[in-house]
Amino acid sequence: MKIKARFSKLILYLVGSVMLVLGIALVLRFWADAVLVFRAVIGMVLALAGLLILYSLGRK
Repeated sequence: MKIKARFSKLILYLVGSVMLVLGIALVLRFWADAVLVFRAVIGMVLALAGLLILYSLGRK
């Protein structure tokens, strides 16, 4: 049973490592697009926060 558990941990470690490297590589490859998405998300969050603040002021 220990051998099977160690083998499954090894497989999960290898799959996780490969996914991490691929994820970092894709972010670096499409860095300009990633920055654009980050800016868009930040803009939407700020707009929503402003809307909620104005809504809460209007309710009082």
